[in-house]
Amino acid sequence: MSRSIPAGRGPGAAARLVALVAAAVVVLAGCGSGGSEPDSVKAKTGAASGSFPVSIKHGHGTTTIKAKPKRIVTLSWMSQDVVAALGTVPVGVDKQWGGDKQGHTPWFRSTVEKLGGPLPETLNYGDAGEIDFEQILSLKPDLILGLYSGITDVDYKRLSEIAPTIPYLKKPWDGGTWQEMTRTIAKAMGETRKAEGIVTDVQATLTEVTEEHPEFKDKTFTYGVALTPGSTEVGLYLNYDARVRLLTEMGFKNTPSMESIASTAKGTNWYGGVSLEKLDTIDADVFVGWANGADEVPYSLKDPLFSRWKPIAGKHYAFVQDPSLAMATSGPTVLSIPWAMKRYVPVLADAVAGRGSTGEAG
Repeated sequence: MSRSIPAGRGPGAAARLVALVAAAVVVLAGCGSGGSEPDSVKAKTGAASGSFPVSIKHGHGTTTIKAKPKRIVTLSWMSQDVVAALGTVPVGVDKQWGGDKQGHTPWFRSTVEKLGGPLPETLNYGDAGEIDFEQILSLKPDLILGLYSGITDVDYKRLSEIAPTIPYLKKPWDGGTWQEMTRTIAKAMGETRKAEGIVTDVQATLTEVTEEHPEFKDKTFTYGVALTPGSTEVGLYLNYDARVRLLTEMGFKNTPSMESIASTAKGTNWYGGVSLEKLDTIDADVFVGWANGADEVPYSLKDPLFSRWKPIAGKHYAFVQDPSLAMATSGPTVLSIPWAMKRYVPVLADAVAGRGSTGEAG
């Protein structure tokens, strides 16, 4: 596919929702907001914060970290934010869509600067998304994190020869909730106590949003992408996608039509495609979506079928055009969520009020 997408390998519209870029990356499962430690984080040893060794179960087996890591390489989305939030600057990270010329997002860059830097090296990939193992080896990592990735069994074995590696926990592109990801990485870093404080603070930020915007409560929504010339369907994300889960944590309720959307998903995809001619079968109070260019929103709103869909016709829509905000809400983390809220909430409030937001976030 030729279209670029928010942050790494991830969705666009159904026919164009997967694109290869120079980063390995989309996410997903469950929308818990805290609670007890997930099974993947419960180490066989090292139960106390900061004690080693610790063993973490994941999709390719179990990884044991014998000592507190100091040089960490992160693959795909989100992991680099958690590592930095816990006080360590990674030595190598993927280039993030929506970041600056070096591929660093504003919230990650500012955190690294507060930690005293330097900024990490950006990882290279082959034309087909192949990992540059030699580059990673040269960084001399003592831990490799790829929770939100599609690391294959072959890749996992090669990476494990370089350093202890933690790939996705259950299935490709499934890093768990932002809370689970934070706790998993914290366990690997020996920073579980610090992580709990951070998770509590970010959860409080989301709780504040729900309290200040009671109009969000139980408003049904679906999240998708803007149309492009030739589109015959709308790409809509499934309920375990990170950007969908974030909206539910802000008080919104997933569309009751999710089952019909999920039925169109193929393989391990995190999205489904709904024909423009059948959009009226998708029941939602609000449509939220991202656009990859300024021309896509007016094109979508002029489409004769899309424009008649209930949330569009009633101006209950919110398009995210700012690349950094798209990244922050597509791969929400303990760093990106606080940064995103003051930009995202006004856009959503306009959608709920029927003011139809189409502009870039400020």
